[in-house]
Amino acid sequence: MQEAIHPYSSNLISYTDYVQFALDKGYQKTNDAPSTKCPVCNRNMKVRGGQKKDDGHFYHNDSLFCPTKKPSARPYLGLTPTVPDINAMKINKQFVIDNLEKIWKKLNSIIPFLHINEFIEILKEAKKLNVYGYSNLNPQRLPYIFVTLINFLPSKSKKKERKLKFCFFYESTIQTYEELWINQGYFSKLVRISYKNSETKRVKIISTDINYLDENGYELYDSYRQKCLAHLT
Repeated sequence: MQEAIHPYSSNLISYTDYVQFALDKGYQKTNDAPSTKCPVCNRNMKVRGGQKKDDGHFYHNDSLFCPTKKPSARPYLGLTPTVPDINAMKINKQFVIDNLEKIWKKLNSIIPFLHINEFIEILKEAKKLNVYGYSNLNPQRLPYIFVTLINFLPSKSKKKERKLKFCFFYESTIQTYEELWINQGYFSKLVRISYKNSETKRVKIISTDINYLDENGYELYDSYRQKCLAHLT
């Protein structure tokens, strides 16, 4: 992994910057400096110099599971609401219908080379799992639920320009979607992990703000819009 959480803040720090951080703090060995943390599981990370100048990286110095080690099913996938809220379902679906183009634009901003067919597949999966039926779900946060529903593969990307596989995870304390908002008081950290085969290449923290609603969306061709709406009825 090329980046980890800074020892003294919630920001990411690169391997190169962390080596410089250790030098600035007067540590003879980089791994003696205050530890960085994994953006997903929050466990301490170690650093390892690469065989080349630019391929040093962070790694887990344990055998415990973390999705940054290898692609794996997210623990909350496939978990439908235990008691679906019919009223919430109607409100949440209508929100997506009313803001379809804005959600499409937002997803494009956090998923490079997103294909319209991937968006349709997300909506298909959201209907199948009934993510709209969760009580107390703020519909404005739905784009950040949507991104966790499928894996984003190079072969499915727009013009096949995506070079890495993308998967989205919430921090490891989140085991169900409901834990994102019930008794939390805040919306949990979302990260995008980029894989090449099964190797983690990069981790990016995704902002889960709702500012996308203040912007104009990307216009959808009517044929694509109708395909999207077919999964929202």
